[in-house]
Amino acid sequence: MLKDILPAKFRKPLYSAYALLGVALGAVPVYCAATEATTPVQVVGALAVFAFAGTAFGFTASSN
Repeated sequence: MLKDILPAKFRKPLYSAYALLGVALGAVPVYCAATEATTPVQVVGALAVFAFAGTAFGFTASSN
């Protein structure tokens, strides 16, 4: 069922982009903590959306 939604040739690049985005988003709070700066509210919101969207990627990955 989910295999039809996201063809195989698109999955690997999307998973790679998702992983790179996760590293980039995750690096911001780490940097802010290390420099004792406040994490921007936009990054906090983006991380929440990123985590929520991860469930869709997880369901698709587990079905393949």
